[in-house]
Amino acid sequence: MAVWGRFYMKKARRMIRLGHRVGQIMDIPLEAIGDTVKICIIADSFASIENYKGVFECTESLIRLRTAYGIVRIEGENLSLGELRSERAVINGRVKSVAFEN
Repeated sequence: MAVWGRFYMKKARRMIRLGHRVGQIMDIPLEAIGDTVKICIIADSFASIENYKGVFECTESLIRLRTAYGIVRIEGENLSLGELRSERAVINGRVKSVAFEN
């Protein structure tokens, strides 16, 4: 079973790389093609994360979101999830730091 898992992971990685190359040639943003995470922070009061997979943890001082590249950790004060859609999460509150966890 492990051999099949590795085979499919290699194939998936090749497909992602191919998608990125096609996107570059056609001048399409990477976040529109696949699992590339796009994080926008406006001042210190708003953050938008696109292509997240799910909410891992949510408190007033910490929000952790699952992505294809690991966990995105957002720390701050009075944090809340303002909008949750299938591919976009909006975080309100005072954002102090954003980092990836492995």
